[in-house]
Amino acid sequence: MEPIKKFFDIIVVGSGTGGATAARFAAKKGLEVCLLDSKEKDKVGDKICGDAVGTEVFEFLKINAPRGKELSCHIKGAKLYSPNLKKCIDLFDPKQAGYIVNRLEFGQRLLNEALDAGVKQFLDKTMALDLLYKQDTVSGVIVKLKNGEKTELKSKILIDASGFYSPLRKKINSELIEKTISREDTILCFREIVKFSPQNLQVQDPEYISIILDQEKAPGGYIWYFPKNESSVNIGIGTFPEYKSEIKEYYKKNVFNQFILTSNYDIISSGGGLVPVRRPLWSCTANGILIIGDAACQVNPLHGGGIDPSMRAGLFAAKTAINAIENGDLTINSLWDYNHKVMTSFGAEFAALDLLRMTLQVMTNAELNFGLEKDLLSGEEILEISSTGGLNLSLLNMVNKAIKGIAQPNLLLDLNYLRIRMKEISKLYRNFPKNIHEFEEWKNKVTQVYDKIRKMLINTKKVN
Repeated sequence: MEPIKKFFDIIVVGSGTGGATAARFAAKKGLEVCLLDSKEKDKVGDKICGDAVGTEVFEFLKINAPRGKELSCHIKGAKLYSPNLKKCIDLFDPKQAGYIVNRLEFGQRLLNEALDAGVKQFLDKTMALDLLYKQDTVSGVIVKLKNGEKTELKSKILIDASGFYSPLRKKINSELIEKTISREDTILCFREIVKFSPQNLQVQDPEYISIILDQEKAPGGYIWYFPKNESSVNIGIGTFPEYKSEIKEYYKKNVFNQFILTSNYDIISSGGGLVPVRRPLWSCTANGILIIGDAACQVNPLHGGGIDPSMRAGLFAAKTAINAIENGDLTINSLWDYNHKVMTSFGAEFAALDLLRMTLQVMTNAELNFGLEKDLLSGEEILEISSTGGLNLSLLNMVNKAIKGIAQPNLLLDLNYLRIRMKEISKLYRNFPKNIHEFEEWKNKVTQVYDKIRKMLINTKKVN
């Protein structure tokens, strides 16, 4: 093994979509970047996920969209189904419309483009073990190289893109960073890529990702059905973590047997794990460190999609790190702009969707069927509230909803209250403080909104 460099401007731990993006844009500016990953180089990108990503992020980053072997198929949007499958809400969001990617090929492309951009050193099969500190500021990382040797790598800024099971988040010396994530804010997922003959089975809705809410078949979560191409699909289930010992049986009975109505098929891959479904961490930065992607819970709470936000966060992190290094200030005060960019963009959307997720998780199938069939909360409203922070219902619309909800007036009241709180929390995130000194006051206001939703659910006897 050749001698390795040990001093860098930036070290990026994890070379997934977020880490590779951060390394790429930092190296492009001429900084010395070290990128490392626990996987072998040719396995980078291979991950259990839904594989969907929208067109908008590639325009935002000004990089090439998926093509060739990376591209499995194009999608127009998402469909959200009621438990009885009689009602479908169409979600035509630019962040949803786009592509289903071959995760490995896509990941390999992003990695290679990061290396081509000038990354000084890439270390595969390398485990991050602990953080290095100097004067209360992260100054590097202790790693175990693929030859088994432990060594110290020094940096001005460290970017943690090591995933939901990040070994580094718990090591950060800051009260602002949530070290552990509540199991209530996660779902356990299991999925398979299934290939079959088009002559024996047709892909359903081949231009849409489909999500089915069903509290009996997928308690606390959902069933998904994502097309890959004309002859294969990514299908899976997400549910409460306590169903861990039964997840494969749940999947086989409630997903596989429901959609794969042929005996002529091949399982291309299978697997699962915990996924965060909540707002981003209170703070995604501390002295000398930035956290991106799943490690920072930057995942859509409604369907668990994380490719788009991780790549956006990668760019935000790179720009913030570049400015901090140029200014010679590596403290959280200098890095706070990263928090501001995250929270005022997709963070605001995810906070609003988090409240929706909490409410949907405790609704019964009867309530879900009724509420979705009567359009008490439409797809347009969900997208408008989460993306803009506002919703202007006309008097006629409000009267129509009231009439539709007469059979279940409490449900109508709950959903109307939810709308108000989603709008409130989105506005708070859009006005995230530009400096750390105003953070605690802001956090208290956000916490109050969450408390209001929990109180609503308790009052309607939906939670203990």
